[in-house]
Amino acid sequence: MKRVLLLLLAFSFALMSVGCGMLEKMADAGKGKGDQASEESSEEAAEAIEPNKSYKELEFERINWIGGAPPVEQEGGIWVYTKDKHPAGFGNQDWDHEDVLYIQASREYEHQDIVIRKLQVISDDVVKIVVDWEKDIGREAPPRDWATVETGALDGKKFVVEDTSGEKVKLK
Repeated sequence: MKRVLLLLLAFSFALMSVGCGMLEKMADAGKGKGDQASEESSEEAAEAIEPNKSYKELEFERINWIGGAPPVEQEGGIWVYTKDKHPAGFGNQDWDHEDVLYIQASREYEHQDIVIRKLQVISDDVVKIVVDWEKDIGREAPPRDWATVETGALDGKKFVVEDTSGEKVKLK
């Protein structure tokens, strides 16, 4: 009986020593993975990019002139029409709630029409008008677009006009 107990004790000791070695191997493998994960995360951090600048945008609605748009201005530019300052043909606008933004590009952009896509407030006194171009073969009038904005939203603002590719748009 003593022999069986002694043999059992020796066998248990052998199993325990092998098991502990396995734990060490697993621990070493875990350290390697941890080091590798650390290296990967530092590589990812080095490749990380900062987000692009974003700006507050003003809400607007483009105007679709059903009976025909008002006449073209003599030269390109930007106009903000309000309750107190607007052309005679604008009598049916809701001036108590909205102002009208009118943009007319240079005649250099022949056979194209301009579409307002965004009104971005880039500083306290500057609004960037982001526009897109649409082909309009046969168009003789300069590219132009109209939009309504909340009353007073454009008071005292200056404007920068760029297309969606970042090119400045010539107005005059």
